[in-house]
Amino acid sequence: MGLSRRELLRTSGLGALALGCNRDDKPSSAAPRFTGQSPERGHLLRSAALLDAPIDAHIRAGVVIVGGGAAGFSAAWRLQKLGLDDFIVLELEPEIGGTARSGVLPRSPHPMGAHYLPAPPRECSELLELLTDLDLLVGYEHDGTPEYRSTAICAAPEERHFHAGTWHPGLYPSDGQTPAQEQQWERFWDQLRELDRVRDHDGELLFRLPVRRSSARLRGLDQLSMAAWLDEHGFDSWRLRWYVDYACRDDYGCTLAQTSAFAGLHHFLARGLEDTREDPLLTWPGGNGELIASLRARVDLGARLKTDHIVYAIDPERGQLRVRDLASERSISIEAQAILWAAPRFLLRHVLPRDRDPLSADALTYAPWLVANLELREPPGGVGATLAWDNVPIIENPAARNLGYVVATHQEGRDRAIEGGAVITYYQPLVADDPAGLAQHRAHLLGSDARGLSEQVLGALEHMHPGIRRHLSALHVHRWGHAMIRPVPGHLFGGALELARAPIGCVRACATDVGGLPLFEEAFYAAIDAADWALDRIGRA
Repeated sequence: MGLSRRELLRTSGLGALALGCNRDDKPSSAAPRFTGQSPERGHLLRSAALLDAPIDAHIRAGVVIVGGGAAGFSAAWRLQKLGLDDFIVLELEPEIGGTARSGVLPRSPHPMGAHYLPAPPRECSELLELLTDLDLLVGYEHDGTPEYRSTAICAAPEERHFHAGTWHPGLYPSDGQTPAQEQQWERFWDQLRELDRVRDHDGELLFRLPVRRSSARLRGLDQLSMAAWLDEHGFDSWRLRWYVDYACRDDYGCTLAQTSAFAGLHHFLARGLEDTREDPLLTWPGGNGELIASLRARVDLGARLKTDHIVYAIDPERGQLRVRDLASERSISIEAQAILWAAPRFLLRHVLPRDRDPLSADALTYAPWLVANLELREPPGGVGATLAWDNVPIIENPAARNLGYVVATHQEGRDRAIEGGAVITYYQPLVADDPAGLAQHRAHLLGSDARGLSEQVLGALEHMHPGIRRHLSALHVHRWGHAMIRPVPGHLFGGALELARAPIGCVRACATDVGGLPLFEEAFYAAIDAADWALDRIGRA
């Protein structure tokens, strides 16, 4: 027997969130609506009618890139940089961006998903080259320190947290901690500093970007959960464990127990430790969608970018794609020498011939996310620390945790006048221990109406800002059924990612998920490696 809606709410993170927050039952004046990615479009791959449709046109291209997000446009940039223009980009949605897509409310642009990029380490020379091409990296200091465009650097204050009715600066809840908890916090950072000092036999850091460049020395930690690693080292302070759990949820959509210890430590070490790193955080009102838009402008594809196009069949031996133009309702056959699959990897098996994908259907798992943008007539306030870019609640009940919100209008005053009100972006990964739990969250997320999800968002925000709905003028809800690849124990170095990246005939997958971690850097490096492979395949390397 199936779960009732009440049971589904009770057992899902969304239901726990709604029940565990202060509520102001006065209805808001804004009618919520869904915007962004369309789940219905992705489900068209299940339609037999597509395969039966006659072909209306035939075209050829040297390389076809499937997916117009971070990976797709990074691959396009790389191909063009190395002298190839004979390629096209196909995007399912009417707008580009993927999980880095931007939206807009009357007050301001806003992110629908990914919303920042830490300035990359100096060894990420290719990524630094991209940022230079996009006029984000504008020069270097005499000691080689990169200088970034000031309007892209996150303005202070960056972070605050809400605990016991008061806002505090930073993310660690130090107020009221015991001497033993403080000692654990200091010992945790001592442990990280020790790992940061260690080098492999080539003198390189143990944890690197992309993650597959990391040293083999500690890869065994991938078999262990981050919770187990903390246990082994005697870290039982709830404050420290909340802080590390927040980092895992924010970067990976996983809890401590669901995150590989290697991935958890990679978060703190791959870009250098926070207490020693001086490189800035790059962000934009529209989040990383503005970064993708800059990439699009730089590559300038013109008619070679085809939105509203769904790829529904690929012959990897012959290099043929069958594509439906959803706007004109025409079916197209495309012949290519190389196909770069920059869409989610789990979709590839649905367009390949039966049994052609060597990757098992359950090899990769993905976290669903609920994201919402709210336009407010008054900016959020609160007692204590002033409004920051990132505003995070400390919630002791793990089932009710969310990541709080970022302020899309935080950067104002640098390149535009500060206006009244604010736009805030709420984030919540829907975590679960197994595929069945993830499927349940996904079904609830995609089966709920906009009003129901908006009430849960408002309930979470009222925990921090009672009465916030009285200031609400607009609310957009974004549903991500497969937002993030999950680096569960055994995921990074267990062999599945190598299989996911391996060419299948003339097809090579190169989206963020085959990198292993849901980071822009992983999408970028998977894409440029695939672009180099494509150039070699067509004899243009």
